[in-house]
Amino acid sequence: MPTADTLSGANSAPNRSPGRDRGWADAALAAYLGAMPDILVSQPIFHDFPGAIDIEVATSVWTWLARDVGASPAARLGDAIMAGAEPKGAFEQLLPEFLEALKANDVAEKADFELTRRNTIQMGGQDARKSLPVIIMALRRQALLIQAARFGTAVGNLGDEGALATALQTITITNPVTRALWMQAMVGHMSNPSRMLAAVVSLSGGQSEGHVVAAGYGPLVEAVLSRAQGQIGKLVSQPSVFSDVDFACKAIDRFHRLMRALNYNLEIERRSRWGKIITDLTGRISERLERPVREINGNITQALRKPREGADFIDHDDVLQGFNGLYLLMTVRNSRDSLAVNALLDKAWSDTGQTLEVLMSRALDAYRADPGNAAARDRVDAGIKMAEIRFNAEYADILRRARDLASKRAVSS
Repeated sequence: MPTADTLSGANSAPNRSPGRDRGWADAALAAYLGAMPDILVSQPIFHDFPGAIDIEVATSVWTWLARDVGASPAARLGDAIMAGAEPKGAFEQLLPEFLEALKANDVAEKADFELTRRNTIQMGGQDARKSLPVIIMALRRQALLIQAARFGTAVGNLGDEGALATALQTITITNPVTRALWMQAMVGHMSNPSRMLAAVVSLSGGQSEGHVVAAGYGPLVEAVLSRAQGQIGKLVSQPSVFSDVDFACKAIDRFHRLMRALNYNLEIERRSRWGKIITDLTGRISERLERPVREINGNITQALRKPREGADFIDHDDVLQGFNGLYLLMTVRNSRDSLAVNALLDKAWSDTGQTLEVLMSRALDAYRADPGNAAARDRVDAGIKMAEIRFNAEYADILRRARDLASKRAVSS
Protein backbone atom coordinates (compact mmCIF):
# COMPACT_ATOMS: atom_id res chain seq x y z
CA MET A 1 0.00 0.00 0.00
CA PRO A 2 1.21 3.56 -0.67
CA THR A 3 2.51 5.57 2.27
CA ALA A 4 2.55 9.27 3.01
CA ASP A 5 6.14 9.34 1.79
CA THR A 6 5.02 7.89 -1.53
CA LEU A 7 2.76 10.90 -2.05
CA SER A 8 4.71 13.78 -0.59
CA GLY A 9 8.28 12.74 0.00
CA ALA A 10 9.80 13.19 -3.44
CA ASN A 11 10.27 16.31 -5.48
CA SER A 12 10.77 14.59 -8.79
CA ALA A 13 8.49 12.32 -10.77
CA PRO A 14 8.92 8.62 -9.97
CA ASN A 15 10.46 6.32 -12.56
CA ARG A 16 7.88 4.36 -14.51
CA SER A 17 7.97 1.93 -17.36
CA PRO A 18 6.49 3.26 -20.61
CA GLY A 19 3.74 0.66 -20.45
CA ARG A 20 2.40 2.15 -17.22
CA ASP A 21 2.30 5.76 -18.41
CA ARG A 22 -1.25 5.58 -19.74
CA GLY A 23 -2.56 3.88 -16.63
CA TRP A 24 -1.17 6.33 -14.09
CA ALA A 25 -2.10 9.31 -16.25
CA ASP A 26 -5.71 8.16 -16.55
CA ALA A 27 -5.88 7.47 -12.81
CA ALA A 28 -4.56 10.93 -11.95
CA LEU A 29 -6.95 12.63 -14.38
CA ALA A 30 -9.92 10.73 -12.95
CA ALA A 31 -8.97 11.78 -9.40
CA TYR A 32 -8.69 15.43 -10.47
CA LEU A 33 -12.07 15.41 -12.24
CA GLY A 34 -13.58 13.52 -9.33
CA ALA A 35 -12.67 16.39 -7.03
CA MET A 36 -15.29 18.66 -8.65
CA PRO A 37 -18.04 16.46 -10.15
CA ASP A 38 -20.94 18.78 -9.38
CA ILE A 39 -19.67 21.68 -11.47
CA LEU A 40 -18.44 19.84 -14.57
CA VAL A 41 -20.70 19.92 -17.62
CA SER A 42 -20.47 18.09 -20.92
CA GLN A 43 -20.90 19.13 -24.53
CA PRO A 44 -22.93 20.33 -26.29
CA ILE A 45 -22.63 23.67 -24.51
CA PHE A 46 -24.60 26.44 -26.18
CA HIS A 47 -24.27 29.05 -23.43
CA ASP A 48 -21.57 29.65 -20.83
CA PHE A 49 -22.47 30.00 -17.16
CA PRO A 50 -20.13 31.22 -14.41
CA GLY A 51 -20.44 28.20 -12.13
CA ALA A 52 -20.13 25.51 -14.80
CA ILE A 53 -16.87 24.15 -16.20
CA ASP A 54 -16.69 22.29 -19.50
CA ILE A 55 -15.23 18.87 -18.71
CA GLU A 56 -13.22 18.97 -21.94
CA VAL A 57 -11.67 22.28 -20.94
CA ALA A 58 -10.99 20.97 -17.43
CA THR A 59 -9.27 17.95 -18.96
CA SER A 60 -7.16 20.17 -21.20
CA VAL A 61 -6.10 22.27 -18.21
CA TRP A 62 -5.11 19.12 -16.31
CA THR A 63 -2.97 17.93 -19.23
CA TRP A 64 -1.04 21.20 -19.05
CA LEU A 65 -0.89 21.18 -15.26
CA ALA A 66 0.35 17.59 -15.02
CA ARG A 67 2.94 18.10 -17.75
CA ASP A 68 4.27 21.64 -17.34
CA VAL A 69 3.45 22.94 -13.86
CA GLY A 70 2.85 20.07 -11.43
CA ALA A 71 4.54 17.08 -13.07
CA SER A 72 5.94 15.69 -9.82
CA PRO A 73 2.73 15.64 -7.73
CA ALA A 74 0.75 14.46 -10.79
CA ALA A 75 3.06 11.50 -11.30
CA ARG A 76 3.03 10.60 -7.61
CA LEU A 77 -0.75 10.89 -7.57
CA GLY A 78 -1.14 8.47 -10.45
CA ASP A 79 1.38 6.00 -9.08
CA ALA A 80 -0.21 6.06 -5.62
CA ILE A 81 -3.65 5.32 -7.05
CA MET A 82 -2.24 2.54 -9.23
CA ALA A 83 -0.67 1.11 -6.06
CA GLY A 84 -4.04 1.03 -4.30
CA ALA A 85 -4.53 4.46 -2.74
CA GLU A 86 -8.07 5.83 -2.56
CA PRO A 87 -8.24 8.45 -5.38
CA LYS A 88 -10.11 11.13 -3.43
CA GLY A 89 -7.81 10.96 -0.43
CA ALA A 90 -4.67 10.82 -2.56
CA PHE A 91 -5.70 13.90 -4.53
CA GLU A 92 -6.61 15.84 -1.40
CA GLN A 93 -3.22 15.06 0.12
CA LEU A 94 -1.38 16.38 -2.94
CA LEU A 95 -3.71 19.29 -3.66
CA PRO A 96 -1.63 21.83 -1.68
CA GLU A 97 1.34 21.03 -3.93
CA PHE A 98 -0.75 21.58 -7.07
CA LEU A 99 -2.07 24.88 -5.74
CA GLU A 100 1.40 26.03 -4.74
CA ALA A 101 2.71 25.18 -8.21
CA LEU A 102 -0.15 27.12 -9.81
CA LYS A 103 0.55 30.08 -7.54
CA ALA A 104 4.23 30.07 -8.50
CA ASN A 105 3.26 29.87 -12.16
CA ASP A 106 0.96 32.87 -11.74
CA VAL A 107 3.79 34.91 -10.23
CA ALA A 108 6.10 33.90 -13.09
CA GLU A 109 3.50 34.79 -15.72
CA LYS A 110 3.07 38.30 -14.33
CA ALA A 111 6.75 38.92 -15.00
CA ASP A 112 6.88 37.19 -18.39
CA PHE A 113 4.28 37.90 -21.07
CA GLU A 114 5.79 35.29 -23.38
CA LEU A 115 5.35 32.61 -20.69
CA THR A 116 1.71 33.61 -20.36
CA ARG A 117 1.23 33.30 -24.10
CA ARG A 118 2.90 29.87 -24.25
CA ASN A 119 0.96 28.57 -21.27
CA THR A 120 -2.32 29.73 -22.79
CA ILE A 121 -1.55 27.74 -25.92
CA GLN A 122 -0.42 24.69 -23.97
CA MET A 123 -3.46 24.60 -21.70
CA GLY A 124 -5.86 24.70 -24.65
CA GLY A 125 -6.40 28.32 -25.64
CA GLN A 126 -8.46 31.22 -24.36
CA ASP A 127 -11.37 29.06 -23.15
CA ALA A 128 -8.99 27.17 -20.88
CA ARG A 129 -7.31 30.38 -19.72
CA LYS A 130 -10.70 31.87 -18.88
CA SER A 131 -11.69 28.75 -16.92
CA LEU A 132 -8.41 28.38 -15.02
CA PRO A 133 -9.31 30.73 -12.11
CA VAL A 134 -12.68 28.99 -11.75
CA ILE A 135 -11.03 25.56 -11.70
CA ILE A 136 -8.51 26.72 -9.09
CA MET A 137 -11.31 28.12 -6.94
CA ALA A 138 -13.28 24.88 -7.28
CA LEU A 139 -10.26 22.86 -6.15
CA ARG A 140 -9.69 25.18 -3.21
CA ARG A 141 -13.33 25.05 -2.19
CA GLN A 142 -13.92 21.30 -2.49
CA ALA A 143 -15.34 21.01 1.02
CA LEU A 144 -17.67 23.94 0.40
CA LEU A 145 -18.98 22.41 -2.82
CA ILE A 146 -19.67 19.13 -1.04
CA GLN A 147 -21.71 21.15 1.45
CA ALA A 148 -23.56 22.79 -1.44
CA ALA A 149 -24.54 19.41 -2.87
CA ARG A 150 -25.78 18.26 0.53
CA PHE A 151 -27.64 21.53 0.97
CA GLY A 152 -29.41 21.02 -2.36
CA THR A 153 -30.51 17.56 -1.28
CA ALA A 154 -31.64 18.77 2.13
CA VAL A 155 -33.80 21.64 0.88
CA GLY A 156 -35.68 19.11 -1.25
CA ASN A 157 -37.32 17.96 1.97
CA LEU A 158 -38.55 21.46 2.82
CA GLY A 159 -42.08 22.00 1.59
CA ASP A 160 -42.65 25.33 3.29
CA GLU A 161 -41.64 28.44 1.35
CA GLY A 162 -40.70 30.23 4.55
CA ALA A 163 -38.35 27.44 5.56
CA LEU A 164 -36.75 27.54 2.12
CA ALA A 165 -36.28 31.29 2.37
CA THR A 166 -34.64 30.88 5.75
CA ALA A 167 -32.34 28.19 4.35
CA LEU A 168 -31.36 30.40 1.41
CA GLN A 169 -30.40 33.21 3.75
CA THR A 170 -27.78 30.97 5.33
CA ILE A 171 -25.80 31.11 2.06
CA THR A 172 -23.57 34.04 2.97
CA ILE A 173 -20.88 33.54 0.31
CA THR A 174 -19.97 36.89 -1.26
CA ASN A 175 -17.12 35.95 -3.60
CA PRO A 176 -18.83 35.89 -7.02
CA VAL A 177 -16.88 32.90 -8.35
CA THR A 178 -17.43 30.81 -5.23
CA ARG A 179 -21.11 31.79 -5.08
CA ALA A 180 -21.62 30.74 -8.70
CA LEU A 181 -19.90 27.40 -8.03
CA TRP A 182 -22.00 26.86 -4.91
CA MET A 183 -25.24 27.46 -6.82
CA GLN A 184 -24.18 25.15 -9.64
CA ALA A 185 -23.47 22.34 -7.19
CA MET A 186 -26.61 22.98 -5.16
CA VAL A 187 -29.04 23.06 -8.10
CA GLY A 188 -27.65 19.78 -9.39
CA HIS A 189 -29.04 18.09 -6.28
CA MET A 190 -32.18 20.19 -5.86
CA SER A 191 -35.48 18.36 -6.39
CA ASN A 192 -37.84 21.31 -5.91
CA PRO A 193 -36.64 24.14 -8.19
CA SER A 194 -40.07 25.77 -8.38
CA ARG A 195 -40.45 26.14 -4.61
CA MET A 196 -36.87 27.35 -4.39
CA LEU A 197 -37.48 30.08 -6.99
CA ALA A 198 -40.67 31.09 -5.18
CA ALA A 199 -38.59 31.58 -2.04
CA VAL A 200 -36.07 33.62 -4.04
CA VAL A 201 -38.86 35.93 -5.23
CA SER A 202 -40.00 36.37 -1.65
CA LEU A 203 -36.50 37.32 -0.53
CA SER A 204 -35.92 39.56 -3.56
CA GLY A 205 -39.06 41.61 -3.09
CA GLY A 206 -40.16 41.15 -6.70
CA GLN A 207 -40.26 38.81 -9.70
CA SER A 208 -38.18 40.83 -12.15
CA GLU A 209 -34.64 40.01 -13.19
CA GLY A 210 -33.50 43.24 -11.58
CA HIS A 211 -34.97 42.29 -8.21
CA VAL A 212 -33.41 38.81 -8.29
CA VAL A 213 -29.97 40.04 -9.36
CA ALA A 214 -29.96 42.87 -6.81
CA ALA A 215 -30.77 40.38 -4.05
CA GLY A 216 -27.76 38.26 -5.02
CA TYR A 217 -29.63 35.33 -6.55
CA GLY A 218 -28.62 35.84 -10.16
CA PRO A 219 -26.12 32.94 -9.86
CA LEU A 220 -28.98 30.66 -8.78
CA VAL A 221 -30.93 31.45 -11.96
CA GLU A 222 -27.75 30.94 -14.00
CA ALA A 223 -27.30 27.53 -12.37
CA VAL A 224 -30.89 26.55 -13.16
CA LEU A 225 -30.34 27.51 -16.81
CA SER A 226 -27.07 25.58 -16.85
CA ARG A 227 -28.72 22.44 -15.50
CA ALA A 228 -31.54 22.76 -18.03
CA GLN A 229 -28.99 23.03 -20.81
CA GLY A 230 -27.34 19.86 -19.53
CA GLN A 231 -30.52 17.86 -20.12
CA ILE A 232 -30.33 18.60 -23.85
CA GLY A 233 -26.91 16.99 -23.98
CA LYS A 234 -28.36 13.82 -22.49
CA LEU A 235 -30.75 13.60 -25.45
CA VAL A 236 -28.22 14.56 -28.11
CA SER A 237 -25.88 11.80 -26.92
CA GLN A 238 -28.36 9.13 -28.03
CA PRO A 239 -29.28 7.95 -31.55
CA SER A 240 -32.30 9.34 -33.40
CA VAL A 241 -34.60 6.93 -31.57
CA PHE A 242 -33.56 7.07 -27.92
CA SER A 243 -31.70 3.89 -26.97
CA ASP A 244 -32.44 4.45 -23.28
CA VAL A 245 -35.95 5.85 -23.11
CA ASP A 246 -36.00 5.99 -19.31
CA PHE A 247 -32.87 8.14 -19.35
CA ALA A 248 -34.40 10.36 -22.04
CA CYS A 249 -37.70 10.74 -20.19
CA LYS A 250 -35.93 11.73 -16.98
CA ALA A 251 -33.95 14.37 -18.89
CA ILE A 252 -37.12 15.80 -20.48
CA ASP A 253 -38.92 15.86 -17.14
CA ARG A 254 -35.96 17.55 -15.42
CA PHE A 255 -35.75 20.16 -18.18
CA HIS A 256 -39.46 20.86 -17.73
CA ARG A 257 -39.21 21.23 -13.96
CA LEU A 258 -36.28 23.63 -14.21
CA MET A 259 -37.87 25.76 -16.94
CA ARG A 260 -41.25 25.78 -15.22
CA ALA A 261 -39.55 27.04 -12.06
CA LEU A 262 -38.22 30.03 -13.99
CA ASN A 263 -41.27 30.75 -16.12
CA TYR A 264 -43.83 30.45 -13.33
CA ASN A 265 -41.96 32.41 -10.69
CA LEU A 266 -39.97 35.08 -12.51
CA GLU A 267 -40.84 37.83 -14.95
CA ILE A 268 -38.11 37.41 -17.55
CA GLU A 269 -38.06 39.72 -20.56
CA ARG A 270 -37.85 37.80 -23.82
CA ARG A 271 -35.12 40.11 -25.14
CA SER A 272 -32.97 39.89 -22.02
CA ARG A 273 -30.02 37.50 -21.81
CA TRP A 274 -31.97 35.04 -19.69
CA GLY A 275 -34.99 35.33 -21.96
CA LYS A 276 -32.94 34.64 -25.07
CA ILE A 277 -31.29 31.63 -23.42
CA ILE A 278 -34.67 30.19 -22.41
CA THR A 279 -35.99 30.61 -25.95
CA ASP A 280 -32.89 29.02 -27.45
CA LEU A 281 -32.81 26.03 -25.09
CA THR A 282 -36.53 25.42 -25.57
CA GLY A 283 -36.07 25.40 -29.33
CA ARG A 284 -33.09 23.07 -29.19
CA ILE A 285 -34.68 20.41 -27.01
CA SER A 286 -37.90 20.59 -29.02
CA GLU A 287 -35.99 20.11 -32.26
CA ARG A 288 -34.29 17.06 -30.76
CA LEU A 289 -37.69 15.56 -29.91
CA GLU A 290 -39.32 16.04 -33.31
CA ARG A 291 -38.16 12.86 -35.03
CA PRO A 292 -38.69 10.47 -32.08
CA VAL A 293 -42.21 11.84 -31.51
CA ARG A 294 -43.06 11.50 -35.21
CA GLU A 295 -41.96 7.86 -35.15
CA ILE A 296 -44.12 6.81 -32.19
CA ASN A 297 -47.27 5.99 -34.16
CA GLY A 298 -45.35 4.01 -36.76
CA ASN A 299 -43.63 2.00 -34.04
CA ILE A 300 -46.98 1.09 -32.47
CA THR A 301 -48.30 0.00 -35.85
CA GLN A 302 -45.21 -2.10 -36.46
CA ALA A 303 -45.55 -3.76 -33.06
CA LEU A 304 -49.25 -4.67 -33.22
CA ARG A 305 -49.92 -5.30 -36.90
CA LYS A 306 -50.26 -8.93 -37.95
CA PRO A 307 -47.82 -10.02 -40.68
CA ARG A 308 -49.48 -10.00 -44.09
CA GLU A 309 -47.63 -13.10 -45.25
CA GLY A 310 -46.21 -16.23 -43.66
CA ALA A 311 -46.68 -17.57 -40.15
CA ASP A 312 -48.15 -15.32 -37.50
CA PHE A 313 -45.58 -14.02 -35.03
CA ILE A 314 -44.92 -11.02 -32.82
CA ASP A 315 -41.55 -9.28 -32.70
CA HIS A 316 -40.79 -8.47 -29.07
CA ASP A 317 -38.21 -5.86 -30.04
CA ASP A 318 -40.92 -4.03 -31.98
CA VAL A 319 -43.23 -4.28 -28.98
CA LEU A 320 -40.56 -2.81 -26.72
CA GLN A 321 -40.09 0.03 -29.19
CA GLY A 322 -43.81 0.67 -29.08
CA PHE A 323 -43.83 0.79 -25.28
CA ASN A 324 -40.85 3.14 -25.26
CA GLY A 325 -42.54 5.45 -27.73
CA LEU A 326 -45.64 5.70 -25.58
CA TYR A 327 -43.62 6.41 -22.43
CA LEU A 328 -41.86 9.16 -24.36
CA LEU A 329 -45.19 10.51 -25.60
CA MET A 330 -46.60 10.72 -22.09
CA THR A 331 -43.48 12.46 -20.80
CA VAL A 332 -43.52 15.01 -23.60
CA ARG A 333 -47.23 15.61 -23.03
CA ASN A 334 -46.69 16.21 -19.32
CA SER A 335 -43.84 18.61 -20.15
CA ARG A 336 -45.50 20.45 -23.02
CA ASP A 337 -45.64 23.79 -21.20
CA SER A 338 -41.83 23.96 -21.35
CA LEU A 339 -41.49 22.71 -24.93
CA ALA A 340 -42.34 24.02 -28.39
CA VAL A 341 -43.97 20.89 -29.81
CA ASN A 342 -47.70 21.56 -29.45
CA ALA A 343 -48.75 20.84 -33.05
CA LEU A 344 -46.52 17.79 -33.32
CA LEU A 345 -47.66 16.49 -29.94
CA ASP A 346 -51.35 16.96 -30.71
CA LYS A 347 -50.99 15.00 -33.93
CA ALA A 348 -49.03 12.19 -32.27
CA TRP A 349 -51.58 12.04 -29.46
CA SER A 350 -54.51 11.79 -31.86
CA ASP A 351 -52.80 9.33 -34.21
CA THR A 352 -51.70 6.95 -31.46
CA GLY A 353 -55.18 6.89 -29.95
CA GLN A 354 -56.82 6.03 -33.27
CA THR A 355 -54.14 3.49 -34.16
CA LEU A 356 -54.44 1.64 -30.86
CA GLU A 357 -58.23 1.48 -31.10
CA VAL A 358 -58.15 0.09 -34.65
CA LEU A 359 -55.34 -2.39 -34.09
CA MET A 360 -56.75 -3.63 -30.79
CA SER A 361 -60.12 -4.24 -32.43
CA ARG A 362 -58.39 -6.29 -35.12
CA ALA A 363 -56.24 -8.12 -32.58
CA LEU A 364 -59.26 -9.11 -30.49
CA ASP A 365 -61.14 -10.30 -33.58
CA ALA A 366 -58.15 -12.41 -34.61
CA TYR A 367 -57.87 -13.88 -31.11
CA ARG A 368 -61.58 -14.71 -31.01
CA ALA A 369 -61.24 -16.48 -34.35
CA ASP A 370 -58.17 -18.46 -33.26
CA PRO A 371 -57.78 -18.46 -29.45
CA GLY A 372 -55.12 -21.16 -29.65
CA ASN A 373 -52.78 -18.86 -31.56
CA ALA A 374 -50.05 -17.84 -29.10
CA ALA A 375 -48.95 -14.90 -31.27
CA ALA A 376 -52.52 -13.58 -31.38
CA ARG A 377 -52.72 -13.77 -27.58
CA ASP A 378 -49.36 -12.02 -27.17
CA ARG A 379 -50.46 -9.28 -29.55
CA VAL A 380 -53.61 -8.66 -27.53
CA ASP A 381 -51.65 -8.61 -24.26
CA ALA A 382 -49.14 -6.13 -25.68
CA GLY A 383 -51.93 -3.93 -27.01
CA ILE A 384 -53.67 -3.89 -23.63
CA LYS A 385 -50.51 -2.67 -21.93
CA MET A 386 -50.06 0.01 -24.57
CA ALA A 387 -53.67 1.10 -24.16
CA GLU A 388 -53.14 1.42 -20.42
CA ILE A 389 -50.22 3.77 -21.03
CA ARG A 390 -51.95 5.81 -23.73
CA PHE A 391 -55.49 5.89 -22.32
CA ASN A 392 -55.98 4.72 -18.75
CA ALA A 393 -56.37 1.65 -16.54
CA GLU A 394 -60.16 1.59 -16.98
CA TYR A 395 -59.93 1.27 -20.75
CA ALA A 396 -57.29 -1.43 -20.39
CA ASP A 397 -59.62 -3.35 -18.04
CA ILE A 398 -62.36 -3.28 -20.69
CA LEU A 399 -59.94 -4.83 -23.17
CA ARG A 400 -58.85 -7.44 -20.63
CA ARG A 401 -62.44 -8.48 -20.04
CA ALA A 402 -62.96 -8.83 -23.79
CA ARG A 403 -59.83 -10.99 -24.01
CA ASP A 404 -60.86 -13.14 -21.04
CA LEU A 405 -64.34 -13.61 -22.45
CA ALA A 406 -62.86 -14.85 -25.72
CA SER A 407 -60.67 -17.28 -23.75
CA LYS A 408 -63.64 -18.65 -21.79
CA ARG A 409 -65.70 -19.18 -24.92
CA ALA A 410 -62.83 -21.09 -26.47
CA VAL A 411 -62.59 -23.37 -23.40
CA SER A 412 -66.36 -23.98 -23.21
CA SER A 413 -66.57 -24.85 -26.87
